[in-house]
Amino acid sequence: MIVKNFDAMMKKMESASPGDSFVVSGEEYYQSTRLLGALRHRGTALSLEPVRLMPDDLNEISLSALFSEGSLFSPGKLVMIGEVDKISKSQKSELEKIVAGTFDHILFCRTAGRKPSNAFMTKLESAGTGFTCWEPFANQMWKWTRTFAAEEEVTLTRDGSQAAEVIASGKLERLADVMVRIVLFHGKGSNVNASGVYAAVRGLEETTAFQFCGEILSGKRGAAMRSLSLLLNSGEEPIRLLALLYSQWRQVAGARELLQSGIPPQAAAKKLGIPQFRWRNVEEYAGRRSNCATSAVLESFAAADFGLKTGSDPLASIASVILSLTSAGK
Repeated sequence: MIVKNFDAMMKKMESASPGDSFVVSGEEYYQSTRLLGALRHRGTALSLEPVRLMPDDLNEISLSALFSEGSLFSPGKLVMIGEVDKISKSQKSELEKIVAGTFDHILFCRTAGRKPSNAFMTKLESAGTGFTCWEPFANQMWKWTRTFAAEEEVTLTRDGSQAAEVIASGKLERLADVMVRIVLFHGKGSNVNASGVYAAVRGLEETTAFQFCGEILSGKRGAAMRSLSLLLNSGEEPIRLLALLYSQWRQVAGARELLQSGIPPQAAAKKLGIPQFRWRNVEEYAGRRSNCATSAVLESFAAADFGLKTGSDPLASIASVILSLTSAGK
């Protein structure tokens, strides 16, 4: 079976029993790390012997023997196989037979990244429980912020939560790190607002991807250029940065078109799926002529995307988009 809700998958990990099998995939690794951590805790509670394997290890180990043999000092094993999609064809066949039968252990498999669409993965998910780790949508990040804050025993005001999410720029690992810094700076039991969040992470982030997008959409070319340099130097992925900018610009361009057609702001925000706290900025950005959907802007995005995928300089490629988006005034 396939589970789509992270909390539901976490509950399955926390209540796992011998004979259960799980397969986790996707390019967002923070969630899978939490899931595996919960399963390891469950394995410890059940006194299971942990066995961690990678594809190369399986060249010298028989999976059938591993699952048919008991553990010398434990009632069973917690078998964790990384990059399961990279094991050999014969090993895949062997694993398919194992999950189709019964065994006295718990199996956890993790793909190398995105879930392959093939019969092997279908069989693993059908025999056990499958989950794909995606980066949360922007309007769902608050749930993770609330979870992390509760775990660290701090309370964030609404603007504090929004500040943490802006700094995280859609990355759960970064959001978790921000929360740790908040509790270290302010202490457990603290009630932290936006200024308190920024004070806690000052020096960690001189800018964020969302701040960078906001500077461009506000027409602040110089600030955007400086932010672009900081982001690239800090290791921000250029393709992801361009994709985020494109998404933000399309949102603003869509808002502009709806507002010009006479649709009320609240209805426009709802139609675009933009939360009210975010809509204020979008509506302001939409007032700029440079933010409308023009062929020149679209061509700049297409050229930058092609350049990044063919080895062009990231700074120059994205800078061309900045110039295009900030070239016209109101």
